[in-house]
Amino acid sequence: LFPHIEASVLLDIARHEFKPSDLSKLDSKYRDRNARSVLEFDAGVGGFTIREPSAKDYPSLHSLFAPLTTYFHILTMFAASSGSIAAVCQVASGSFTYLTQLEQFNEDYQWSAVLAYHMDFHYKRRSYMADGDYSGWDLIDPGLQAKHLL
Repeated sequence: LFPHIEASVLLDIARHEFKPSDLSKLDSKYRDRNARSVLEFDAGVGGFTIREPSAKDYPSLHSLFAPLTTYFHILTMFAASSGSIAAVCQVASGSFTYLTQLEQFNEDYQWSAVLAYHMDFHYKRRSYMADGDYSGWDLIDPGLQAKHLL
């Protein structure tokens, strides 16, 4: 179903070990550019350092949208393979709601703040999904909203 995505990436998604900062691995338009931009030369330490992705790597909602929808598509397929109709419904419905929320946040707040919210929210959801809880994608996290958006 996903021939352009490496098997190791698919397995990371299935095991809920896929980092939101790796979303560029799911979109060939941004994959090469993001891989280069996260590794930067730091004159202070005299070498290269790895930094967290920023609005520089995902300059707009549009640059995040394609790989995020691919992520949700893959996640839905893995949920379907588990045989849990509830998990499939939670991922499918939650992902649509979450994308709508990101779009609204993008209208109301600066993109860099929305991206920071997304990264933290996605990291948090990974731990819940690892425990079998796929609900929550459709909810706004008030703590993260206060931290990043308000």
